[in-house]
Amino acid sequence: MGTGYYGGFGNTYGNEVRYRKGAPVPETPKTYEMAMDRLTHAAVISKKYRINLKGSGQRVIIKYDPDLPMGIYGKTYKKEPNVIYIGPNAFVSEAELATTIAHELNHARSYLKGRRAPEKTARKSEKALKAYIGGKR
Repeated sequence: MGTGYYGGFGNTYGNEVRYRKGAPVPETPKTYEMAMDRLTHAAVISKKYRINLKGSGQRVIIKYDPDLPMGIYGKTYKKEPNVIYIGPNAFVSEAELATTIAHELNHARSYLKGRRAPEKTARKSEKALKAYIGGKR
């Protein structure tokens, strides 16, 4: 999870913008491509929030799972630690999608290190990004 963002307002460094505390991050306008392909949408949002999809030297990929049940936004499995599954619920908003990716990436990185993947640490990643998006951090 990074602290730089593209577009909007704030301190500009080239075409990169770093938002100040108290300045919520505006949502990215949804393009036709993003609306038609959820993986494209997830890739755009991951790039915007500089979510580094790597863990233990391995690339972590995002897959869309339309069958994840209501209330489950994403899932990562110990047997397949370099894959994050994102369900339909994660696409409710840009902030929800970004925080779901950050949350599941925390689980993936724990599994890739051969550790347990506790909810407590994943929720910290999620909450930190949510606070930043809301301009509280």
